[in-house]
Amino acid sequence: MKISYNTGVMLHIGRNILSLIFSRVLAGLILFLIYTRLAQYLGPEVAGQYGLLGGFLMVFSMFVDLGMSQLVIKKVSENKNDALKFLSNYFLIQLALAFVFMLVMDLFVFFAHYPQEVKNALYIAGLGLFLSSLSLPFRSIINAFQKLTIIAKVNFLNSAINAIFMILVITLNQGLFFLAFISVAVSTFDVLVYGYLTHTRFVRFKFEFDKLFIRQLFIWTWPFMLLTFFSIYNRIDTLMLPHLRDFKETGYYAAAYKFWDVLAFLPAVIGISLYPFYAERLSVGAVSDVKKGLETYTRYMIALALPLFAGAFLLSSEIALAFYGPDFLPAAPAIWILIAAISVLLVYSPANSLVISQKTRAATKVTGFTLLFNFGFNLLLIPKYGFVAAAATTLASEIIQASCYAFIIKKGIVNYRFFRSFLKPIVASALMSAVVVWLKQDFSLWLIIGAGALVYGVALLLLRFFQREDWELLSAALNIKKKLDIDQPLT
Repeated sequence: MKISYNTGVMLHIGRNILSLIFSRVLAGLILFLIYTRLAQYLGPEVAGQYGLLGGFLMVFSMFVDLGMSQLVIKKVSENKNDALKFLSNYFLIQLALAFVFMLVMDLFVFFAHYPQEVKNALYIAGLGLFLSSLSLPFRSIINAFQKLTIIAKVNFLNSAINAIFMILVITLNQGLFFLAFISVAVSTFDVLVYGYLTHTRFVRFKFEFDKLFIRQLFIWTWPFMLLTFFSIYNRIDTLMLPHLRDFKETGYYAAAYKFWDVLAFLPAVIGISLYPFYAERLSVGAVSDVKKGLETYTRYMIALALPLFAGAFLLSSEIALAFYGPDFLPAAPAIWILIAAISVLLVYSPANSLVISQKTRAATKVTGFTLLFNFGFNLLLIPKYGFVAAAATTLASEIIQASCYAFIIKKGIVNYRFFRSFLKPIVASALMSAVVVWLKQDFSLWLIIGAGALVYGVALLLLRFFQREDWELLSAALNIKKKLDIDQPLT
């Protein structure tokens, strides 16, 4: 029996999201728990140095391709016959960019006033950045074909490699320099695996140099280039903290930011799943499909974001103590503020993909303003208020992004509704919070979290937040062995 096209594409997105969530949740939890042990082993100061290393990798990896991966995903999603041409030329461009940005990072480190051990670790991380960027062309093609289950499996294996190295550091009594090789190992694995899978399953890779096409790629990429550079707004504080405060405070912030890293997979999964869908559907004028996807997944994200925010606000000290021990208790305020920020990011993650896909120039202007706001307020507040001010600035930045993107979509793409989706989750979160406060003094953290989650879930069910279509989509998406037989829309 065939299913309608609208339902079919929603199921396809759902399967992509569920596969990515499953791999990222399992891998993320394992990696996070190992990291908490690693942070206690390293102590706040060395953990801060490791956080600086991660900050460098994250910031430089965000614009090492100048945003070209977003362009390639969009273009290949719209016309898959051009996949080889985009892949071949993009790879040559990326090879050059990878070398340039590795040198830029190494020069920055060379002139920075870091301890020599930190500098040596950052030089190794620069090699990891070079190798990691070479996998981007292959991963972009896989993403454009919407075969995200492949990316989910590779992400899981990446986390496994990461976890093994962290365990070795603790068991072999190693330090920061050994940790720096994690990025090299993971990046080498990614280049080999993504390259092989792309070559054998999607398009046979070959070197191709088309000067005119490469020039056109850079012209097309210009808006994405600026947007990608500006997108470092929520990571720049990790590089500023060691200069404006010290490595100990950077260690507290790195510990708090690890919760961001763990939870950020959710908006990332939504983004990479919906981005090619938006591009493909709007290229044929299917605005109703886009509105349906946007409203549906915004509603889901609201339901996830509100309990995260409430729970973190009420339990941040208990969370810091349980995961990191008493040495990291000062990180508690930053933990709940950063979780609040990721909650905002969750709510607007479906809108984020749509604006980037269809209103790239507007997204660039908004994100550029947010970067200036973030940098300015961090520069002003961190010297006096430390890492907590950095967390608060990140939260304010996400609120700016969410507000502007909602306005852009309503005025220029589609008039979607989402405010009404807040009411029932707010009521359910209030009930959950009451239970958490009641149990907080006498019970363990895990029991409190479990009881709160149960109350929240039951409250949503009783309030009939979930619709019949939600259950149908979930059931079909979970049945991954069943092939989707989709009626194509009339053209």
